[in-house]
Amino acid sequence: MEDETAHWAIAPHETISQETRMVKVADKITTVSENETGAERFERIYCELRDRICLLTYPPGTVLSEGALAKELGISRTPIRRVFHRLEFMGLVTIKNGVGTIVTDIDLKTFKQIYDLRKRLAELMGELSPVEITPDYITKIDVLVDRTRNLADKTGAFDELALIANDLQQLLSDLTGNAPLCEITELMYYRVARIWYTFLPQFGWERAHAGQLNELENIRAAMMDN
Repeated sequence: MEDETAHWAIAPHETISQETRMVKVADKITTVSENETGAERFERIYCELRDRICLLTYPPGTVLSEGALAKELGISRTPIRRVFHRLEFMGLVTIKNGVGTIVTDIDLKTFKQIYDLRKRLAELMGELSPVEITPDYITKIDVLVDRTRNLADKTGAFDELALIANDLQQLLSDLTGNAPLCEITELMYYRVARIWYTFLPQFGWERAHAGQLNELENIRAAMMDN
């Protein structure tokens, strides 16, 4: 069901130019609800920092400042520290005593292995403990389709395309009731996401956009047939 130019955007055997452009997004924390719980705050900050790393706002080697982020967000260092530990579990940062929290390098050596595993896990998500496709899920996929269609004339908006891919990954995770599978799939996805995003512009805007839109429309059709 997946188009190789979408979501992962690159097959492991393809050769990529050394001059591949990296597109970055501006740092921005989403609007905070007045009734936000501690768990919601943790998830919001985690998703924001994860996206900054995956979209190369924080490129490999960047040292993340616990104090600076706490000041930016207007919170104590404790929740930032907890987010750092989750990012480390995801393989996106490494925490070194006396040095700090450092964004990890992009590991091309294991890319093909992770890519192949991720494709197999994606197949399993539709087989293990699938949830009922409710109107709410259809609305969510429709929103992603509309967001992608609206990018048609925004040539070069690879950052927005990548965020849609991230949101699609979350939706697919929500469609299975198998919690361990969701956790493993998320781990594999974000281990490869930075590689995908780095190379995405190499395919050209029209191909990348069409591939993402085609994948979303195929997934929507499959959800409607469920």
